[in-house]
Amino acid sequence: MNDTAPATEAMLRERFAALTGSQRALMALQMFETAQQIVLSSLPAGLSEHERRRELCRRFYGDELARRAFPDEAGRSDA
Repeated sequence: MNDTAPATEAMLRERFAALTGSQRALMALQMFETAQQIVLSSLPAGLSEHERRRELCRRFYGDELARRAFPDEAGRSDA
């Protein structure tokens, strides 16, 4: 679906093309950080930091990676 007017789309394309690589990278980083904050704000209160990080990973990258990267706290040696 595309509900953007062609003139608006052309203007946006021009503006993005005019940005430097650093500016585009910074914009992408800021959007990713915003997405992280939205996900973190949706998590239930009372989760440990480990649980919050695991859930953030799960939401962005899926269950398998989250389980591997953040195993249950009971199995951690540094928990």
